[in-house]
Parts: sequence; structure tokens; C-alpha cells
Amino acid sequence: MAIQDAMKALQSTDLPANNSTTSITQLPANILEAFIPGYSVISKFLLDSLGFDITLLVSVCFLVFGLVTSLNYAGKHAYRQFEEYCMSFIRIDSDDDIYEHIMEWLASQKISVNSRKLMARSGRENAWDMVDGDAAVQELDPNTLINFSNWDAKVPPRFQPSFGSHLFFHKGRFFQFKREEKQVMSSSGWGGHIMRDDENVVLTCIGRSTQPIKDLIKEARDHYLDKEKSSTVVRRPCPKEHRGRGRSVWMKVATRPSRPMHTVVLDHDQKNRVLTDINEYLHPSTPKWYANRGIPYRRGYLFHGPPGTGKSSLAWAIAGVFGLDIYCISLVDPTLTEEDLGMMFTSLPRRCVVLLEDIDAAGLNKRQELQEKEQSKDEDPASKMGAEITKAFKAVQKNDKDKQGITLSGLLNAIDGVASHEGRVLVMTTNFPDKLDEALIRPGRIDMKIPFTNATHSQIKELFVRMYSPDVPETSLMEKLTLGPVPFGNEKAAKSTASPSPLNDTFIRPKPVDTPPQTPNKAQTPAMTSMSPDSVESIAIRFADRVPEHSFTPAEIQGFLLTRKKEPKRALDEVDAWKESVLEARKKQEDAKAEVH
Repeated sequence: MAIQDAMKALQSTDLPANNSTTSITQLPANILEAFIPGYSVISKFLLDSLGFDITLLVSVCFLVFGLVTSLNYAGKHAYRQFEEYCMSFIRIDSDDDIYEHIMEWLASQKISVNSRKLMARSGRENAWDMVDGDAAVQELDPNTLINFSNWDAKVPPRFQPSFGSHLFFHKGRFFQFKREEKQVMSSSGWGGHIMRDDENVVLTCIGRSTQPIKDLIKEARDHYLDKEKSSTVVRRPCPKEHRGRGRSVWMKVATRPSRPMHTVVLDHDQKNRVLTDINEYLHPSTPKWYANRGIPYRRGYLFHGPPGTGKSSLAWAIAGVFGLDIYCISLVDPTLTEEDLGMMFTSLPRRCVVLLEDIDAAGLNKRQELQEKEQSKDEDPASKMGAEITKAFKAVQKNDKDKQGITLSGLLNAIDGVASHEGRVLVMTTNFPDKLDEALIRPGRIDMKIPFTNATHSQIKELFVRMYSPDVPETSLMEKLTLGPVPFGNEKAAKSTASPSPLNDTFIRPKPVDTPPQTPNKAQTPAMTSMSPDSVESIAIRFADRVPEHSFTPAEIQGFLLTRKKEPKRALDEVDAWKESVLEARKKQEDAKAEVH
């Protein structure tokens, strides 16, 4: 409307009679009146009271504003054209692992120091990170307890580029890093929709080729993997409301230090058998071999035995040995459906470890119903009626639970159905292998069964030696894994091994150091004196002789040793009393159960 008024004012403006040229910096009053209502009154008032004509000033301001607006529009248009035809970009979603690689790499670059737009994050990423604040523990007074009230304040924050555009040079090339955040609509999992924050980054470079950006992404990935090479990434299913897209099915929950294989208490022949089989299965040439013979490229393992015997520990160690991520699924999750389970298996990477703990908790309802039907054939009508009433009462109590969860058929379809994933290492653990359905553990679904038992004589000795031996340097742990049938520290048996396999375990003997590091205390806890490996091994043999075989789980023995982790001689002196107390407590518990029945 103002523009129309200005045009009318311009048409009605009378030019000077003498055809004198009007200054370009002085607009006619009618045009200014159209853009600034009341301009003539204000101008006249200022001219009468102050003797100052503001027409020239206002005209210059209008011309400068118009010039800046035109240049800004022209500049944006030119940049859009240049970006369209002379620049390349790659977009990365926050759900992808590459996003984490890029952010970790940028945190170590100058852009995270020199940029004026940064985002601060906690300096400690997980509980296993050693940061600057932790290094001061050795400087504390050994006669005082450690106070962690302000410990986190000593951890320096980590800085990353904040949202917006950032420019930086890398290897002689100009790059633009743009971090964007927006809200998107997603399914909530309960029939509705919710708004959630979605983030992505855009990497841009000058040129019509994206190869420089690909090289940068590869460098960021190598930087991240080099940092995490001695760690195992743990992933679990995303919350129910985030399982709508395949890429959001899994989320990273932790990065744990890889567990060395020699710390798993298991017969070394069993270790060799499992590792050799998995190593052959994961070999790059194996998929073609399977395909040529029409065999599904899958491998399953069942670890069964009493609680506390190291079933899950072996699964963690396998993931660390082969450098694989471990995907943990809880089949007792009430929000987990068969559709979700199928989506999770479909979204797995080509090589990974899938851990299903306590598999006996899945698919039992169907098995129990079949057993009840077989038993009901021989019962009289009154007993059948009572059983039906009890069954109906239980069904009412567990109505919500019956509608959710995983059935046996749903689990079998996810494991080896027509559309099931190939290339993963499936590990199932159970305390009660006899309760598992035969269809679940048949060959083709479970290819190898590894029994775990209570601690044997050699395993008890191995636990003791590991607890009190000097620490193995971290660099030694990263050497090529070698496993053999020789228990940890048994050099005599090692010498008698005829031909050690390429997976043959060696016993590393570093310089004696205090293990664990000396902890400041006031509790009068004796500090462990440095002991040679030979001394520790001699005490370990005596310790193992006092503990009966197949009577205690490795977890029980380790718990006993942990309370005496600096005193091997005290552990040897007190093991008899501990053994008697545990066995007596078990006997009382068994007697109490017998009285109830």
C-alpha cells in the first residue's frame, strides 16, 4: 500500500520550472510522506523549531537501506548459484555412527578451539574414561580417605561446534560444517505421534567432487576407531517410541574396555574350540562358501550352566577379541513385540555379536501349555475342572503380560526365518538347558553348545593367579590373541604342548607392581607387598588344594578374593573358614526347602 502511495506521490510531484536537476540524495517530500506517515508535519516542526531540514538525512538513509537490501539479495542469489553448481556436500544423520565419528574428530581439531560458537559437554564419556582429574589420585595422602564430592569439578569439559555454520581449513582445502536441529513427528508406539528433536550435519567443500569430504569422513572414522580399538561398544534396543525407523532400532549405551580372553575362567580346550570356529565363520571367504552350498550364513552358540560360571563373560570376551559390537536383547522386555524383534535382527550389521541372555525365559508358556494338556488326559473330571479354574484365574491376573512379549514361534522366525539376518554371531545363555524347547536348540539354530560348570582345580588356581599377579601392560593386551589348552600360568604344561596353534595363549610376566594401585585409607587395611609370579603361583596351588572341585562357582571364589585383593596369604589362611560357612549355609537352605515340600 505504501508503494502505491509512493508511486502516486511521484506522479503528482511537480518538477522545477527552470528544469534544474534535483539532488539524487534528496527525495521529493511526497514520496517520503508515503513511506513515513506524518513526515511533512514532523519535518516542518523541526525546521521551525531547530532550523534543520531533515529531508536530506532521511533521503540518504532510504538510499543506503535500499542499496544494502539490493546487495544482500544479489549476494544471496549469487551464493546459491555458486553453491548449486560449484560446491558439493554430504548430509549425515545423527542416528548414524558416522555422526559420532565426525563429532569426535571435530572435538580434537582447531575448530573446537577457535570457533566462537561452541557447545560444552561433560568431559567424562563413560565410567571407564581416565581423565585429568583421576590422575591426581596418586598425589593424595595415603593415610586419608578419598573425598569425591568435588571430583567431577576437576574434569575439564569437552567442546564441540554448536548449531550453525562453521568454516575451517583441512589439508589445504576449505570446508563448511553446518549443524542443524529440527523437530519431526514420529510414532509414539501407542497409536499416537510425538514431536522429537532430530539433528544432522552437512559437510560442504568447494568443487564438483565429493571425494574430499569422503576422505575427511574416512579420516574421522579411522581417528574414532583408533581411539576405541581396545573397547567394546554395547548396544541395546531403542525405547518403544523410537522404533519406527530401521536406523533407530538400536542405540549405543556404553563403550566398555574389551575383556581379555585369558580372564575368562573356562577350559582352554573349550576356548580354542569356540574361537577357532568363530574365526573361521567370520573369515571374508566364508560367506561365498556357504552360498555355493546353499547353506544359510548363520552361526549360533548356546552357553549353559549354573549362574556365575562366566557365560556372559565369554560372550563379552568374544566381542572384544574379534573387534565386534555386542547387541544385547532382553526377551522379557514387556514392550518388545515380535515385529520389533524381527526389525532388530534385520537392522543388524554384517558382523556382530547378538547376546540373548536367559533364553529359557522365552517361549516357555507354549511348552508349559503342551505339558498341561498331556497331564490333563489322565486326570479325573474333578481335577480337570480345578485345573481349568486355576488356569483361568492365572490368565486374569496376567492379562496384560499375555498380550505382550515374544512367543517361541516369533523368536524362531527372527533367528532363522526367510527374511532373517545373516552374518551375525548369535550367543544364547541359559541356566536351565533342559527347559529349552528342542526346536530352539536344534542344529542350524544352535551349532555349538558350551557347558559351564562350577570351578575345577585348575580354574580355582587360575582365579587366584589372576587376582594377585602383577598388572599386564595395556600394550600387551592389544597384541595378537593366542589361545591354547594351557591354563593361565601353567608353564610346565605349556612346554609339553607339541605344536601350539595360531591361537596359543602365552603368559606375560611384567615387572612386579602393586595390584590394584595403593588406595588411600584410614581403615588400617594392609597394603599388598609386591610378589613375584612364582610366589603367587605357589600360593595359588595351595589355595586350590583347599577348595573342593565343582562345589563353588567362579563368581563365588572371585567374590571371596575381592575382599582380600591385596592379601594373598590372608586369603589362603581364611579360605577354610569361608568354605565351611558357605557349605553350611547351603545345607540349611536345602533343609528349609525340604521342610516346605
